[in-house]
Amino acid sequence: MLDETYHAAARSGKYLMAVNRFTAQAVHPAHGPAQRGTPAHRGTASVDELGLSPPIYAQPLNRGRTIVARAFSRTLHSLRGEENVTERTFRDRWQRLVAESGEMTADGWYNPPSMGMAVLFATAADPSRVNFRTFRDRESFVSGKVMDHTNGIVLGYASNVHLKTGLPGDFATTVYLGKDPRVLDHFKRARELCRAIIAKVHGTMTAGELHVEALAELQTRELGGTTHSDTDPDGHNVGHSLPRLRVGPLTDTLRTDEIETLRNGRLFIRRDGTWPVGSVDQFTIEPQVVSANDPTLPKVMLHYVISAAGSVVVCDACEEPLRDLAII
Repeated sequence: MLDETYHAAARSGKYLMAVNRFTAQAVHPAHGPAQRGTPAHRGTASVDELGLSPPIYAQPLNRGRTIVARAFSRTLHSLRGEENVTERTFRDRWQRLVAESGEMTADGWYNPPSMGMAVLFATAADPSRVNFRTFRDRESFVSGKVMDHTNGIVLGYASNVHLKTGLPGDFATTVYLGKDPRVLDHFKRARELCRAIIAKVHGTMTAGELHVEALAELQTRELGGTTHSDTDPDGHNVGHSLPRLRVGPLTDTLRTDEIETLRNGRLFIRRDGTWPVGSVDQFTIEPQVVSANDPTLPKVMLHYVISAAGSVVVCDACEEPLRDLAII
């Protein structure tokens, strides 16, 4: 569902940054997103074949994610050019900005790593640091590795929870600080892949059907990109549902039971997933994109949040840092 930011704009009659970038048509919040037609059938048919509206991109879908994304961009800009910026320095400043919003838990639910946050630095010449398996692995914890301002790669993840909605921000993005055309093209292809997968989404499809569509897009584009999750029995997925915590008892420090609720309450988008994606408040699309043909290219992780309960609405805050750097 859209949060209070969307509805406040609707009451005032103002336009939001809720733009259908497939048709370049702005959406007026007083009318809301265009409603989809009734699907003629289920399965892996395209959006056009089903008579559905393309996804609407609206950051207010997940207020917490937008806060965390903006804090990431502010951190990156404030540290650009400084000497000896380490992963730990970046993580600590990012966490402080998130906490200062007053709207988020101070730490995230995905712990380990410490604070529920991960920051990995690599370079285009040696991207191995961002080619991680899972942030829970000790070798992926923040370190003293220093940012390369001319040819560096920065991957950030944060799992702070929004106090008013109980929804995890669950934000991740990857940016490139250099100019190598080969690497820039890889980032563009990763973003195009994610949007192609999202374009297949409709509320009556199952998680398994969406997984099939995602794998087909990966194969067509000669990319790899499933995500490993320790709590996913299958082990490889392209996203998951976002469970919601009760907001009444929420404080800026998550309790163990709240962490376990979010950790174990996720439904994964995997090949045997039978749950309809429109049956949950929100879910993620988050392939960890690698090149099938060039292992020297970095892993690119972009986290999108989608609601398919009515019209398909997308929070693409993960793209904002890439736009700031003119990567996309």
